[in-house]
Parts: sequence; structure tokens; C-alpha cells
Amino acid sequence: MDAEGQVSKIEELSARAENSTYNLRQRKDDSVAMQRRAKFAWLKEQQNQRRKRRKEAKTLRQKEIREFAEKAWISIRNTLDRLPKRKKKDSENRTEVINADTSVAIEMEEWRPYFSTPEIGVFKTTLKGASWEVEKLVLQVAPSVVGLQSKAGGTDHFFCCGTVVESDKETHTIVTVANLVKCPDTDEVAGDLKINVYLHNNETCEGKLVYHDFYHNICLIEIQSPIHLQEKGFSSNADAVHFGKSCSRDVVTLGRDKEIHMLVISTGKIIPKRSKLDCEELVVSTCRISKAEVGGPLMNFDGDLIGMNYYHTNETPFIPSVIILKFLQQYAVFRKVVRPSHGLRVRTLYAEGCDAFEKMQINFRGATGVIIEKIEEQSPAKSSGLNEGDIINRVNGVYFSSAVEFATILLDIGTSYLSDLPILGQLGNSNKMAIRIKFGVMGCEDEKTVVVDKFTSDGLNRWPFPKPIIVRQYVKGKKVLEDWYSLES
Repeated sequence: MDAEGQVSKIEELSARAENSTYNLRQRKDDSVAMQRRAKFAWLKEQQNQRRKRRKEAKTLRQKEIREFAEKAWISIRNTLDRLPKRKKKDSENRTEVINADTSVAIEMEEWRPYFSTPEIGVFKTTLKGASWEVEKLVLQVAPSVVGLQSKAGGTDHFFCCGTVVESDKETHTIVTVANLVKCPDTDEVAGDLKINVYLHNNETCEGKLVYHDFYHNICLIEIQSPIHLQEKGFSSNADAVHFGKSCSRDVVTLGRDKEIHMLVISTGKIIPKRSKLDCEELVVSTCRISKAEVGGPLMNFDGDLIGMNYYHTNETPFIPSVIILKFLQQYAVFRKVVRPSHGLRVRTLYAEGCDAFEKMQINFRGATGVIIEKIEEQSPAKSSGLNEGDIINRVNGVYFSSAVEFATILLDIGTSYLSDLPILGQLGNSNKMAIRIKFGVMGCEDEKTVVVDKFTSDGLNRWPFPKPIIVRQYVKGKKVLEDWYSLES
């Protein structure tokens, strides 16, 4: 073999050795593989071209946007330069919008009058199935229903309704909600108050605040009027709000319109539902009232006043009459109202909802009372052995069935405490109390004792009320128009 053949042989052996070392196989350059490789290379090239075109289009779009923004800014600047110079704000002729931020103020088509009333006037309202006898009862109670307007510092503060509960010669006492005199954001009475009271005969009297209670949101207003005013007392019958009793739940609200003080009514039913407000003693009716009718009475179809109405967008909570009556009785004797602060937040069993209420009735065989929802920290009940979820059905041996009855028992305890003071009703400067209250828990024979050393505070229950959007117009520095609006649906 010549030298050239030996070299070729060596190269072939070397290639075989290399393939054997790396376990490589020789690639066959068949037509199918070559077509696949060619197609893959073409697809990859197409993908690269698409990426390139997208990048070029994005760059061009960004350039167009920059050019458009520059042209727009030049156009806006030229337009602003051509406009006449802004004059100094005219403080003499202006419009003010209060309690509305910028985003809300531009949507005025959604505003509606703050004191809008669905139905105005007793003769324009259908009492939805009620008989003429019920309508006559409404007309008999109507003279006792008044409108009240408070002003703080000369500015409108609150409008509501109330009920004349006592008349003594020329002095008359009215029960209404304490929002009439309360600062919106604090638990204090508003300063520089003036109260106007609008009677059924279109007469207007000046009212005077004599007492307020922010816990149950009740206040008493006195007026002096030479004319006889019909008084109407609240009912002491608790069966109207006792859902374990069989009785009619049909009710009617009474109030007065803000503008012309005409009688306004609405009908509905009491329902076993928990109010959305803090106060656990509130009950709910399906009546729909306006904000102006807050503080007006709730009457059943027997002619009894069974509560005082409050306001919520989708329902009408009310304070039951038995609580108002206990409040008035304690104030009549002691000129103050106190209740022990035990530190328990409770709710009535029927407010649990149908499913939970049914389970409790099955498990506890007709349970009544209240369930402990929360025990406040640093309260006397914290170390008493009571637990969240316990069902309380008696206090000091007195059985009760709801949060309403529970509240009346506590008011009675406050009355007894004031009666036992060395000087009748005189609390002194300490404003302290020391009372042992025994709570009976369902399923437990032993009673839990809570030693109470203070009264309930005004700020325990919150009574929020929608803030109005106020539009004021001034001409030559003088206010000529003021409208109130609301954004509620």
C-alpha cells in the first residue's frame, strides 16, 4: 500500500475511533430529513421576520404617539394663550357645594332631594288594607305629632318629628330623637342651638332642650304654648314586639313633611330582623319613611304607640315603646336616666336567621332570651364566668325573652339604685355605682354574678345619619338659596 492509501486508512480508523468514543452515529443525509431541516429553517426565518416587523411597528407607534402628544400640547397651549385672562373670583356672587367631593359633584343627575317623601298627606295615602277605623285612629293621633327644626349657629342642623307625651297647662313635653341636638361627629350637644317646633295647626313655637340620652338616642323638648295640645302616651304592652306571642304586626308611621308640615304616613309590618345599627334593642318594620320623619311615632292598628322611628336606607328601625316609657318614668322622678354598664353585647335569638333559630329551638326546646355576641375587654363581665355564645334568659331571677325586655330590666335596676341613694337620685361627683347583677344562663343552674361599677356611656351606640350635600347660592354676598340633596339610592 502506498503512502497516500495509508494516510486515508488512518483517517478512516481515526474517525471510527472518535465516533465510538462519543457514542455517535453517522447522520444519513436522506431526502426526508433534508426536507424537514429546510422547513424548520424556513419557519424560524418567518418567525424572526414577524418579530422584526412587530418591533418596527411598535417603534413607529411610539413615535406617532410622541408626535401626537407634542402637537396636542402645542394646540392646547395656543388655545389657552388666546383665552381671556381669568378674573378674580367673585366672592359676592357664588355657589357653594358642601359635603361633596369633586368626583361626586359632577354627577348631579344622581342627586335627589334630601328630605324627599314617597307619599305626602294622609288623604293621599292608601292604608294598604286598613279599615276606616284605623284611618280614624291615625287622625286622632295626628295632633300629637309635631315637626322639629334645630339650628346651630344660625345654620340648619337637623329636622325630625316628635310626639307630645305630656301637657301641663301651657307647658308641653315632646319626645324625639337626640340627633336633633347632637353634634354629628361627637357625643356632645351642638352649641348655640335654636329649636323650632311646628304644631298641627301651623303654629310655630320655640323649643328648649331639657334632657338628652345618646345611648338610646332620645331627647325631651319643652315648649310653651297657650293652646291645648293633645298628648299621646306610649304603650306599655311589650307583646307588640314579642315574636313568641300571637298578635297583629300591622303598623303605621306618622310624621310631618319638612316644607309644609303636612301629616305623612306609611304602613308596613314588624318583622323578626336585626337592625343594622349598633343598638341591640331596636326592632325593624317594613315601613319606608323619609329622613324628615325620624323621631315620629309608630302605631299599631289598635291605635297604640309602640315605638319611635329611626332611619335607614332599606328599613325603618324603631325604639320600642316600653323602653321609652321606662325612660320617661325614671326621668320624671329623678330628672336623669341611668342603666348599669355590664359589658355584654347581646342579640335576640330570633335575629339569628331562620336556620340558626330553628336549630336553637330544636336543641334547647323553645329557648328564649338573648345570646352573648361579645364581652367587652376590661368590663366587669369579663371575669364573671360568662362566655360568648351563652344564652341568658334571666336577670336577678326575672325571666325575659328578648333584648328589649333585657333593656327594661336594666332600666328598672337603675331606678332601684337611684331610689336607694341616701339623697334620692343624688349621685354625687363620682358618677359610680356598685351593683351585683346575677345572670342566669340557659342549661346552667348556677347564676353568674357581675359587679357593675359604672353607667353606660353615651358613645356605646352609634346613630349615624346620612350627611346632606348642601348647595348654597349667594347674590351680592347674601345667601338667596339653600338646597339639600342626597346620593342614596
